[in-house]
Amino acid sequence: MAGEEKSDKKIIPIREGLFSLPHESGERSYLIGSRCNVCAQISFPPRKVCSECFSEEMESIPLSSKGKLYTYTIIGYPPPGLAVPYAIGYVDLPEGVRVFSIITDWDQESLKVGAEVELTFGKFKEDKDGNEILTYKFRPVKG
Repeated sequence: MAGEEKSDKKIIPIREGLFSLPHESGERSYLIGSRCNVCAQISFPPRKVCSECFSEEMESIPLSSKGKLYTYTIIGYPPPGLAVPYAIGYVDLPEGVRVFSIITDWDQESLKVGAEVELTFGKFKEDKDGNEILTYKFRPVKG
């Protein structure tokens, strides 16, 4: 129709192979880890070679969407393109993997070491063409 502009903007993952988003209703989003078929070591981000036994017999696996906040820090000085304050930290997943992540939707009361957190996804920034760069994040579980 006249006067309408078609948006060519895209949503682009921050890195291919880190996470899976649902393609159909009912599917869940998850981080993609790797498990060694020799020693069962689990890694994130996924690896082609096991960091424990150096086997190349690796398989992709979905990781849990909930974990515990191992540690965090609140950033008050902004790098280009990010608003402050924001929080980053490490999340321990049940599979024994510790994931570095942005922590979102927090307040001072909910942001505690040992707090239960859940996986979510959101905008990290926009690229030079205005495309949204999507990343994984964790947020405190409410309630």
